[in-house]
Amino acid sequence: MLKRVRFEVENEQGRKSFHVLEGPVSRNDLMKTMDALEMMDQSIEHSPRAPDEGTFFGKVQTLLETTFAAGDFSSSDVARELEEKYAQPVKLSTISTYLARLADKRYIKRERFGNSWVYRRVYLKPAQVAER
Repeated sequence: MLKRVRFEVENEQGRKSFHVLEGPVSRNDLMKTMDALEMMDQSIEHSPRAPDEGTFFGKVQTLLETTFAAGDFSSSDVARELEEKYAQPVKLSTISTYLARLADKRYIKRERFGNSWVYRRVYLKPAQVAER
């Protein structure tokens, strides 16, 4: 029996890729394909690119790379800096959401401190990025 497995992958920027395996497909074939897809996604996700300060996310990322490049910070610290630098009011819950997403992507580290979160930038060596 002929088997056909199709993978469709879309990254956060909307870039799509399609992968098809045809014929007798073994578990090993599937695992190799999944490994290749994972490596492709990581190389896209972790490629160095300058933050786009035209977007809210770009402004947050710029602050993290400059003002908060070293040391611990809170969502309140980021909100205060955003308001000062860009003269733009921002809700603390919005900042917390963005920081939580960045922590999920391992761009920053998040630790519980009492009833709040403390964040710290994460710096990876190229070999560590490839391992993700």
